[in-house]
Amino acid sequence: MAPVKTSAEGGMAIGRSLGAVLLALASLAGGPRAAALASERPNLMIVGEDADRSSVPRGSRVFNRVLAAIANDMIEQGFQVYDETAASMGITRPGKMRRTDAELIDIARSIQRPPIDVIVAFQIYASAQPSPYSRFREPRVRIAGRLIQMYTAKMLGSFEAAVGPRGLRPLPPNCFRNCELEHFGDDATPIAHAVGTALARRLDELMPTGASTIALEASPSSGAGALCGAASAAYTIVLDGFDPDDTFFIEQRLAAFMGYEQLRLLRARTRFAEYWYETCSDLVRLERNLQSVLEQMGGVSRLALSGNRFEITRIVGARERGTPDAATGAPER
Repeated sequence: MAPVKTSAEGGMAIGRSLGAVLLALASLAGGPRAAALASERPNLMIVGEDADRSSVPRGSRVFNRVLAAIANDMIEQGFQVYDETAASMGITRPGKMRRTDAELIDIARSIQRPPIDVIVAFQIYASAQPSPYSRFREPRVRIAGRLIQMYTAKMLGSFEAAVGPRGLRPLPPNCFRNCELEHFGDDATPIAHAVGTALARRLDELMPTGASTIALEASPSSGAGALCGAASAAYTIVLDGFDPDDTFFIEQRLAAFMGYEQLRLLRARTRFAEYWYETCSDLVRLERNLQSVLEQMGGVSRLALSGNRFEITRIVGARERGTPDAATGAPER
């Protein structure tokens, strides 16, 4: 296949980096301690915009191969990518086709767990025209992608790659439905990688330290970010009845636990906070560590577990104490 021809679009001028915007939003949501959580990598969702009837529809073989290629490029760059069907099946009809960008944005904004920060929207166009000199048909493939930030509606960047007609293998005379889908899928995959890689690098440039660099100053060296062989799991952690200092102390400890990957504030009001927490540690270890934190804080608290949801309620206030430094030692046992 001939080299991919690409064209980059500048889009809107970006006054602040994505990390800075997330930091400001977290500060508004939960005060200074919540702002510390905004250094996390943004959560991504890859979506296909197929409202144009001439574009490749959602669910087709070509669409699925392009989706997988772009998702893998984002994951390899260090970003958290969530499956649209799995995340949205409780609020929308799975498998729906021919959706506009407005519908895709509305779906992403409606997803609460996990919270989606950026959508990667792409379109695929594929066609074949008869050669004027032979019985062969000459294919053309074009893939366009763009990055949209959910909370600000800001366009973070776009990229397009196209190949054809001479850059792709011609379709043989008797190549119809299944044959065409396989040919177009084979041709579209490397083009999708070109788009995915460009968008991933663009998004990485907007991060304060890059997506692959996780800096947690308050974490012990053996705690947060430590590697483990298990796949990560997600939990909801609710703190009810804790004062701001206690909440900040628990946040520091959660970020110091072995296997920690992500801590995101979902909701906050007076003496109440709800978090999305991802870790590759097992459930038993996490429950044990939370119990250890409550013992360190003193007072009386109730910890209840239902599925992957921890609810921690303060019953009797803690004795007077200063806020410990999270770097003085991990609560793990």
